[in-house]
Order: sequence, then C-alpha cells, then structure tokens
Amino acid sequence: MRLSFKRFKRNQFTGHSAQAVIPPLVMVATLILMLFSVPTNVIAEVLTSDSAINKAGMQRMLTQRIVKSYLLIGQDVAAEKAQKQLDASVALFEEHLGELEGFSPTPEITASLQDIRREWNKFRQLAIARPEHGQALHVIEDGSRLLELCEENVQLFETHSGGKKGELINISGRQRMLSQRIGMLYVAKSWRVADEMLDKAFEQALSDFDQALKLLTKSSLNTGEINQALSEVAAQWEFSRSGFELSESGRYVPFVIHVTTESMLKKMDRIASLYVSI
Repeated sequence: MRLSFKRFKRNQFTGHSAQAVIPPLVMVATLILMLFSVPTNVIAEVLTSDSAINKAGMQRMLTQRIVKSYLLIGQDVAAEKAQKQLDASVALFEEHLGELEGFSPTPEITASLQDIRREWNKFRQLAIARPEHGQALHVIEDGSRLLELCEENVQLFETHSGGKKGELINISGRQRMLSQRIGMLYVAKSWRVADEMLDKAFEQALSDFDQALKLLTKSSLNTGEINQALSEVAAQWEFSRSGFELSESGRYVPFVIHVTTESMLKKMDRIASLYVSI
C-alpha cells in the first residue's frame, strides 16, 4: 500500500408581433456582448510565480479533501455538505490544473503536470462514484499517489521561483493539505477502514503539521498580521489534539473533527495568501 508521500522539506418569447420580439432579442444580444467583454483577469487569475506556488499547493489539499468527502458520504456523516464539497473540489482541481498547465514556465514542470493529469483522470472517476466501504482503501491509496505527484510539482515551482518567500508559501500551503489529510485519515479510521498503514500515516501527518507550524512561527519574514494568524492556529491546534487522541480509546467523533479541520484549512489558507502578498 502506498500511503506515504514526500515528507516536509526544509527540515479553487416568443411574441405575436415583430415589435414584441425585438426587445428581448436586443437584450439577449446585449448580454452576450457583456459576457464576452469581461476582462480576462476577472474570469481567471493571472498567475505569477508566487501565486502559482500557492495554486499548485492547493492541489495537494484538494486531493485529500476529495477523499475525505468520499469517506464522509460513505458513513452518512454530514453527507449533503460533503457531497457539495466533493463536487466543488473536483471542479476546482480541474480548473487549477488547466491554469497551471497554461502557465508552466519550464519543460520539467510541464512534464510534472502531465503526470498529474494522467493520474487525475483515473482518480477522478473513482472519487465521484458512489462511495462503498470496499472501495475506500483504493480511493485513499489513489489519492495519496496523486498527492505525491502534486507535492513534487509544488517543489518544482518553488525551486523555479527561488528565495525564502516561495518556501514559506509552499510550507503554509502544505499545512492546508495536512489539515485535510489529518481529517481524511481520522474519518477513514472511524469508518473502520482496515489497514495498519493508516495509523502510521495519521501520526506522520500530525507530526508534520506540528513541525511546520513551529517553523513558520520562527520566520523573520512574518508580519504582525501573519504572527497573529499563526498564533490563532497554534491555539486551535493544541485544542484539537485532544479530539484526535479520542480515537485511541476506540471512540470516534468524525463530525467534530470534520468541523475542526475545516476551520484549520480556512486559517492556513489565509496565512498562505498573506505570504503571497508580502
């Protein structure tokens, strides 16, 4: 089973007459002209090296969010909301992938995105199928494989960008992924998906989040706003650990952990955006 992925480095009318028909036709034509005259940057973000790192990093998070949603639906835990999140995540991953493919600044990054595209085309079909307990482990494995490819892709974007800022965008963006991976693995355990690697992967994700949070708090590039936001995450993280530890006694609270990891995701997404804007 392949649940592992690269560890933390450095360390989204008709009418009855012509007169009655003309006004609606004019209105339709006007609306069409308005749609096609919207500036491109309103429809899609124009990527820079920094925003590309952030967007590529978000792809990592979406792989785990999709799997987590699949597992929640399967257990009938917040199923309606999870279905909406799964659909939105699949659409956003596809949108981001197309944007990154159009932006790709090097042949190496292009090759990496091609690998992601091939794996994504297979994973997507499995993820949008009706959730079944017997398929859960397969979905987790494929999601982890896609995650590895996305992780490699972000590293390539960071290397191309160069500098400390790109590293911080990558690390903070990776925290978004870890929030969803922690939630996904917890939900897998609560659904009694049997595999010894799940426990190891869960502990690894907890450790990685903890290490990266400490590293980010020490950055000399942090602004007062970033430090405050990181302080809020740290406080929530300490509180959340007690909920994660409940599983050791065989008691699971998947809805609570789902809400907690969603909150962590939003906070880390804001922090990643703050690093982009430095």
